[in-house]
Amino acid sequence: MISVRWAFNWANWHPTEKEFTRIMSYVQVDEKERLGKFVFRKDVRASLIGRLMIRKFVSEYACVPYNEIFLRRDKHNKPIYENTNKLISFNVSHQGNFTVLAGETRNVKLGIDVMKLEYTGGKRLSEFFRLMDKNFSPLEWNEIKGGDACTSELGQISMFCRHWALKESYVKALGVGIVIDLEKIEFRTCSKLNENCVVSDTSLYINNVKQNWIFEESLLNSDHCVAVAIQNTNVVENLTDLLFEELNIEKLIENAIPLIEEDQKYCSQYFAKKERP
Repeated sequence: MISVRWAFNWANWHPTEKEFTRIMSYVQVDEKERLGKFVFRKDVRASLIGRLMIRKFVSEYACVPYNEIFLRRDKHNKPIYENTNKLISFNVSHQGNFTVLAGETRNVKLGIDVMKLEYTGGKRLSEFFRLMDKNFSPLEWNEIKGGDACTSELGQISMFCRHWALKESYVKALGVGIVIDLEKIEFRTCSKLNENCVVSDTSLYINNVKQNWIFEESLLNSDHCVAVAIQNTNVVENLTDLLFEELNIEKLIENAIPLIEEDQKYCSQYFAKKERP
């Protein structure tokens, strides 16, 4: 069994026209069409990196030739690779500056979420927390707001993002999306997050009953946290091995094979978009 954890800082990746045109030929036609619907360049790159990560993982760890991989989406719009002879699981997420992938060479429920530790909602933080009240239990709010301790606004934002990443990773592992009562999904954290360290002592409770799940949490850098939810199969793992490997573009596409023809018009449309709002 192999566990794979990859991260890519797409915000620092600004491809030339030639490079972008070539790399777009490494995805399926339907993926290319989906990417073309994004309004801003940043969202194209973030999602494109996710598609390339999936293809790299399936090719390398399911031993499938790159140009024979066909990805489809399930009823919840989640990218999947179906081959009964290949026991693999994967999930991707992008937010802030990063796209991340968690992969396993076994069939297991697996979810991942990355969050930038910031608040850009415009409202006062207290008003935002009021609007989000029903998404967290009283115990979680106590953790987020710092309990009886004097916690800075940045500390509260960071803990809010951490709890949100945990919830997102879990519901993504279930494959249902945020359609369940989040207040009933209660996380109880123990350890602080630090760079170059993975913690797995956070517990999940539903209706006050502890669930048999493992949550790997770490910091990609000082302002991005990531959570991986994985169904507990009683497999003992070395958490040092579960630190995220940050890929560059050369590593990401080192074994890629073109699937479609290069499209200069598509490339021009990408560069005509604004980078962000």
